Amino acid sequence: CFGGTAALFNAISWVESSAWNGKYALVVAADIAVYAKGAARPTGGAGAVAMLIGPNAPLVFDRGVRSVHMRHVFDFYKPDLSSEYPVVDSKLSIQCYLSALD
Repeated sequence: CFGGTAALFNAISWVESSAWNGKYALVVAADIAVYAKGAARPTGGAGAVAMLIGPNAPLVFDRGVRSVHMRHVFDFYKPDLSSEYPVVDSKLSIQCYLSALD
């Protein structure tokens, strides 16, 4: 998830920089989520988006409205390579999202 976000902000920074050569940037982000049977399974799926980044775009990013929040928790992780399914603690995830707003 963050890889796509980082690519988007990197592309915007490049277009705004003195190194920009006048060409558009193309950002492609994709993810797939597969869960074992249980409560999280219906939330699985796949998605992808392609974004063309350049000047005079109809959608403008306000560079001043941006934040980062990190916290080391085990709300979602893959413990080893023996299974394609992650371990999910959705209640802890929600607590983390809400505490990030404080």
